[in-house]
Amino acid sequence: MKTLALIVTLCFGAAVFASDLANAAKGAKSKRRKSTSKVITNADVKKSKGKVVETPNVAAAPVEKHPTLTEAHEARKAADKAANELRVKHEQLVAGLEQELAALEQQYYEEDDLNRRDTEIVQKFNDVKAKLDAARTRVQ
Repeated sequence: MKTLALIVTLCFGAAVFASDLANAAKGAKSKRRKSTSKVITNADVKKSKGKVVETPNVAAAPVEKHPTLTEAHEARKAADKAANELRVKHEQLVAGLEQELAALEQQYYEEDDLNRRDTEIVQKFNDVKAKLDAARTRVQ
């Protein structure tokens, strides 16, 4: 019997508390200020005679596109390949000029005509030597 009385008392207390809470919420709602601006509806938009004009956003700066990691890797890979091909080309040029220089030196010692040896062969030797020096600086 005591438990029944306790249950009835708790239910009655909860009902009173709930009604007090509802009354407090209604009072707070009535105290809030109403909006002073008019709500724009679809009907208002259809009635309007104005035109919608979009202006460009001048304040926004153009965005730079940064390459992705994959694009940067591919660019580096292509640059390395091109540099390697150029290096190989220059090394082949140096090797060819060294062979030509060795052949001219051998021709110089084998030549019997002193006039031809001192004018033509020496001139060719000096030209090839200058080209070889320039090519070696490009390789390094």
